[in-house]
Amino acid sequence: MSEFEFDLDREKRLLTVVMHGFWNAQTCCAYDAQMRAQLAALGRLPAPRACLVDARDFAIQSKEVADLLQDGVAKRLSLYPERTVRLVSRAISRGQAARMTNDPSHRVYDSIDEALGWLLEQRAAA
Repeated sequence: MSEFEFDLDREKRLLTVVMHGFWNAQTCCAYDAQMRAQLAALGRLPAPRACLVDARDFAIQSKEVADLLQDGVAKRLSLYPERTVRLVSRAISRGQAARMTNDPSHRVYDSIDEALGWLLEQRAAA
């Protein structure tokens, strides 16, 4: 199993990212490059667009990796779509995910139904 997977659903205009396990700095660099490419592809689709980062199987990371991930989000912030969710399974994961960014277009959920509801609700209004 790979440390991360991407699925771009062009019909729903939804990029789903699944993160697994415990990472090192090398994994972060590989993820960052692929995340940039996937976000750019999503950005070429018509609005509204959304991104779901499923971190339910993502271990609590070292400070070095957590800092690299946070820096990556900050550097890619302009590439993210109108709404992005980080889906987590534990309270401690929620805290680490919440530190990624305080941008109002990014939220953290522990329920896939609530996450998808928020991500896709703008389509119902359109």
